[in-house]
Amino acid sequence: MKLSDIFQIIRQMGLPWFLYRGTYELRKKTGLLRIKFPSHIVSDEDFLTKICTDNFKAKKCLVDFLKTHKNSFIFSPDDLSDFGAALKGTLSEKEKKRIIQTADNAIRGKILCFSRWTADYGHPINWHLNPVNGYQWPKNVHWAVLEELSNEAGDVKYVWEASRFPHFYYFVRAYALTGDEKYAEAYWRQIENWIEENPYQMGINWKCGQEITFRVFAWLFGLYAFLDSPHTTDDRVFKLIKNIYYSTIRVEGNINYAIKAVQNNHAISEAACLFTIGVLFPFFRDSDRFLEKGKRYLEQEGMKQIYEDGSYIQHSMNYHRLMLQVYAWCWRLAQINGVSFSNNLKSRLVRAIEFLYQMQDENSGKVPNYGANDGALVFPLSTCGYLDYRPQLNAINYIINGKRLYPKDKYDEELMWFCGLGAINNGDVEKRNRTSINFDIGGYYTLRGNNSFAMVRCTSFKNRPGHADMLHVDLWYKGVNILTDIGSYSYNPEKNFRHYFGATRNHNTLTVNNMNQSRRGPRFLTLDWPEGFLNEFVTNKEETYFSGYHTAFENFIHTRRIEYKENSYIITDQVESNSEQEYVIALNWNLGTDYEMVGANKYRLRISDDEWVTLEIISSAQGNLVIHKANKQIPAGWKSLYYGELQPLNQLSYEIQSGKKIETIQTIIR
Repeated sequence: MKLSDIFQIIRQMGLPWFLYRGTYELRKKTGLLRIKFPSHIVSDEDFLTKICTDNFKAKKCLVDFLKTHKNSFIFSPDDLSDFGAALKGTLSEKEKKRIIQTADNAIRGKILCFSRWTADYGHPINWHLNPVNGYQWPKNVHWAVLEELSNEAGDVKYVWEASRFPHFYYFVRAYALTGDEKYAEAYWRQIENWIEENPYQMGINWKCGQEITFRVFAWLFGLYAFLDSPHTTDDRVFKLIKNIYYSTIRVEGNINYAIKAVQNNHAISEAACLFTIGVLFPFFRDSDRFLEKGKRYLEQEGMKQIYEDGSYIQHSMNYHRLMLQVYAWCWRLAQINGVSFSNNLKSRLVRAIEFLYQMQDENSGKVPNYGANDGALVFPLSTCGYLDYRPQLNAINYIINGKRLYPKDKYDEELMWFCGLGAINNGDVEKRNRTSINFDIGGYYTLRGNNSFAMVRCTSFKNRPGHADMLHVDLWYKGVNILTDIGSYSYNPEKNFRHYFGATRNHNTLTVNNMNQSRRGPRFLTLDWPEGFLNEFVTNKEETYFSGYHTAFENFIHTRRIEYKENSYIITDQVESNSEQEYVIALNWNLGTDYEMVGANKYRLRISDDEWVTLEIISSAQGNLVIHKANKQIPAGWKSLYYGELQPLNQLSYEIQSGKKIETIQTIIR
């Protein structure tokens, strides 16, 4: 890195952040971090006498406590029969079969990853395997020595996914549907195998506190479901509780890294781990501390990370959803166990729910494929699919506000697991309208039309940006994402795609001389943060339009105006040069549907078999219009709706060479 880049990072992220990150890296390289996190754990006897409180001196005491306090969790084993009956009555045969098949596959080590594709981790599961490239992470090396961003190892998330145990939620759902004890036995066998193959503090699966948290959540979900199973023995429960305790100690010991260095959803997730164990397992001598810290950090990070307008610090739809899922879990546990959070936090969460609700396409429940997306669906408790946000928003709105957001449907399943059948049978729907609206702190603006909406980004960042996508626009009509964001794909992709998904030229905006709005820095940092400025945002009966600009291109200003008028979206782009010079404009549109050319610079975009919309580009200067199709070598013509998966995409690029002071291009979609 250049010295100027280092100074820029200090200016953007702050000196305390820089010093903490630097000190942390030094501790890693000198071995001090390894010393802070010893791999030793106490014997079972010492655990009972030193870790647990005086009333819990035998394994059976712990198990008895869980069984007598089984209503402390979001559901109890007593609910499963009724839950199963409800699922049988609401889900189709195909949906029920898919749940059971996903669970059965996972018993054999074939795990559904990122809610989308199945990977074979072997049987028994190889917890250190990257199933995509075959790389084997060492299991007897301390996590502080291992670097998760490795070209040889590939994307570490492919390894972590199995150890998140997303399939445990399918085990429980299949158990509710069938009553088959094989799911309880598989749950315990896999936990025992994982503990044996992942010694405390050793290996890549102890590297990330958030991964540990989501693993603990999945273990708890299964524990309370299978608590009364004959396969749930005192020894098994004790071994699990012991590992959960040490998992929590590991999270607590490094949570400052998430809070001070990472500064995103990781901090909220790790705080949730402390809170959860503090609430559910009061028999640890450390539980009061876990609870106090967890609650305090959940309050602190919620107020810091959720902006006052309800938008989220990470500029990402899926991370916004992830954050809400974690708070739904904690809020529900708090309700059940007599713990309360502040009204200030509640207010922020209400606004955060409203934000995603306003970003939804009302036909499909989907939102723009915008921002970084790690494929996480913390609680896969719905047959609606990963891209449908209704299950999660419905659940948390009921938890926070006591009302559902949508009429009764199959997306109620997540609500059922969190709040019981009473919530399902409650027909009260909170009446909300989706409108043209601005979230000006986060820099999101929506224009709503007849069965359509557009979202545009324009902001001066308070916190580090993700993609170089200022003035990017998403456009939806009747559930079809006509102009789409191409997504994220992978956080450590193959070389050709390292800079593809975040680049300005691959978003629905324009470039000048192929310049990027910002530069990619080390470790998910961004250099040269772009600045966007709002001119006007008007929404009334007479007119609806947005106008804003950015100055990210040296010597050029890009201004974009989007107007909704008479069932049409008129997008006007203006490039102003501050000197006499030749330059090249490339206006880029990622088409989320099939197309047909019907004239010069004019296309039909498919909505359905019998319905199309037209996209026409108008400019005074002669332009060259090119459609880029899927090509991995260039690369071009790709999108990613699901983590780790590439899908072909038609990328339309309209190029103009100009020497004029001001150049204007208009795109009309009607």
